[in-house]
Amino acid sequence: MAKKPFINKHGFVEYPFLHDDRKQKNWWFYNLMEDYLKRRARQNVGPNYTRDDCEEDFKKILASTNLKFYVLLPSGMGMEFKLIGKYETPELIEIEDPVPYITEKYGGGKFKVNIYHNGTFCGRRQANCIV
Repeated sequence: MAKKPFINKHGFVEYPFLHDDRKQKNWWFYNLMEDYLKRRARQNVGPNYTRDDCEEDFKKILASTNLKFYVLLPSGMGMEFKLIGKYETPELIEIEDPVPYITEKYGGGKFKVNIYHNGTFCGRRQANCIV
């Protein structure tokens, strides 16, 4: 029986299948955009879209996406996310996992990564980075 995907300690979906190509380099970009890609495939192809349709669209639009990193800070009696970095995706394409990158660049804390395609929100992930 095949193993099911699970959420790793950083809050990202892991695919434990050895034959699955979703675990390649930059798998986290696909995880961030998965729901957005499904919506686009449903609009472009119809209700009978396949994962291949999503992956094909992903390869086309990845270069035109950008990322914003936020940090969770206490503010009065509540919490708020402050923008700490904006990046074009081609600048970060070599990163295989965002959590070690964020920890190295910004230190520990609670962070959020948003990805946008031509100004449209595509996806978000939150991560706890411990130094």
